[in-house]
Amino acid sequence: MYGIALSVAACLRGGTRVDVAWSLDPEQVPTFDPTDAVAITPGGGRLGSLLGGALDSRLVELSLSGANEARVVTCELDGIESSALGVPQGTVVRIVFAPAEVLPEELWEPLLEREPVAIVAAKENDRLSEIRFVAPQGSTGFSLDGEQLSASWAPTPSLVLFGGGPMADALSHAAGFVGWSVDRVSGADHAIGVAANLSAIDGIVVMGHDTEAVGRVLQAALGSRVGYIGSIGPSSLQEDRGDWLAFRGVTDTRRVHGPAGFPIGARTPEEVAVSVVCEMLSVREDPDS
Repeated sequence: MYGIALSVAACLRGGTRVDVAWSLDPEQVPTFDPTDAVAITPGGGRLGSLLGGALDSRLVELSLSGANEARVVTCELDGIESSALGVPQGTVVRIVFAPAEVLPEELWEPLLEREPVAIVAAKENDRLSEIRFVAPQGSTGFSLDGEQLSASWAPTPSLVLFGGGPMADALSHAAGFVGWSVDRVSGADHAIGVAANLSAIDGIVVMGHDTEAVGRVLQAALGSRVGYIGSIGPSSLQEDRGDWLAFRGVTDTRRVHGPAGFPIGARTPEEVAVSVVCEMLSVREDPDS
């Protein structure tokens, strides 16, 4: 839901119809993020991704039918769909399909801010009504109990890695182990664009010897809302990056943790990665740490 919030909010402001769909059974296909959702615009355009797009044709067909109410759609996966998802044929997945206009208006702002959200709805047969925004539960989860649907979303922290090599590999594994989403980017322009959309629960770590490229990404990160900024490398590289920023008027670099990671005597990339993940966790808990 977080990935489509901006697009859905823009469609609603512009008076453009947009339909939203998410899975009620993320445990059936655990390789996908349970917060995933897809938005479908008139003509079958898709924003975001749900189950890797395996059910998009069904959802587009529903959207094109002009359905004007929220409903629970039960999908028994055929051979092609189940093969694409790596699950047994005949696996049943329940999907909520809803025109965005019937969802609570107050849902979208906290989603844009990547805050936890929750809704409840009355259910009669497969139809959903009286959809209300409620206090979030703090974790992502869905229940369909008798005559009520409950859905709550909590954002997954993202760690953006700019640079490659063994250090990036180790950081990717360590962040994945704690359940974070990892985005490895190689081009400075791409990393700058990604940094602009990061929030306080996210982090970005830069590495490499290209001071110009790393400096540009650090500058973008410092201008964003990202909660953790890590700079991998020895003191000489940290000084070069600081000089590059200072020459361009960026002198307040207190948010940059460099060298990144807690000073635990780490030597190998794997040890450094653990120290960086721990530091990001600490900063998320106490932004002034």
